[in-house]
Amino acid sequence: MSDPVTGLTVGGMVLSAVGTVASVQSQMQQGKEQNKWNQYNAAVAERDAEAARQSAEYEAALKRREGEKLLSRQRALYGKAGVTFKGSPLMLMEETAADIEMDALMIERTGKLTASRYGEEATLSRMKGTSAQKAGYYGAGTTLLTGAGQAINTYGNYLSTQ
Repeated sequence: MSDPVTGLTVGGMVLSAVGTVASVQSQMQQGKEQNKWNQYNAAVAERDAEAARQSAEYEAALKRREGEKLLSRQRALYGKAGVTFKGSPLMLMEETAADIEMDALMIERTGKLTASRYGEEATLSRMKGTSAQKAGYYGAGTTLLTGAGQAINTYGNYLSTQ
């Protein structure tokens, strides 16, 4: 290896190989880190989904309790006024009860839809994470093959000059 061209060729090949290995490791690590972030985002979305469900259940129960208080007040006022629970007063109380239940059901529905959206976000984040990690591996493989091809080409060029 006393020939300067040989030394430079070998040195260049070594540097190229080191650079290729570093790039391969970097791509694989980036894919893993991106996967970790996406898994974290999925966990956050799942917590948000559960919070939306719980909040909706609480709000619906609260709406029903408020409705019961309203119906109790109606009954008390009708009773105090001497109104019987037949005809229009009864229909009004039934309509009030139906409206209260519809409001509570709408709160629950909205909570379920919100929870579903967060669940979909979680699924999408997991899919993105898996894809990012695979892309890191594919990128690393491509870089490794490209580096190997360049090293072989450099070595072939060196041999042809000898």
